[in-house]
Amino acid sequence: MIETQARVVAVESGYAWVESERRSGCSHCTNTESCGVSSLSKLFGVRIQRMRLPNPLGVRSGEDVVIGLSERRLVAAAAVAYLLPLFAMIGAALLSDYFGLGQGMLALSSLVGLIGGLWLVKRRSGNRTTRTRYQPVILGRQRSDECTIEFKPENTGVNHE
Repeated sequence: MIETQARVVAVESGYAWVESERRSGCSHCTNTESCGVSSLSKLFGVRIQRMRLPNPLGVRSGEDVVIGLSERRLVAAAAVAYLLPLFAMIGAALLSDYFGLGQGMLALSSLVGLIGGLWLVKRRSGNRTTRTRYQPVILGRQRSDECTIEFKPENTGVNHE
């Protein structure tokens, strides 16, 4: 289970609106000086993600909670998002080659296959059942004795004396 902290900002019948910081994949890495992904994430800054989640625990506004998403579901969603357009593009190219349509039509059919695959991913992700399947859940309340403190390394090579 992939977990992160969030804050409940509003509550409505059976649902809680939670906000959490969206971070890059390497936001906790100590090697920020030479990391390209870290440099890119600094350009875009911290983004707040707001979600409406089912509230089975009865959390209240202002509470800190832990939300989570199953790794298996995340990997499945990523596989569909990346592999479906790729397979559609390859399939269209193979069909074009099978019918001997030439290089120009092969390139065009590959592009059409890619666009069709992307359209299928968009259509599939817009489905209500799919959206709820890949939605995080509230796992529990953040205990008050747990405190997250982030230490930022000092700049190397700078003399502070």
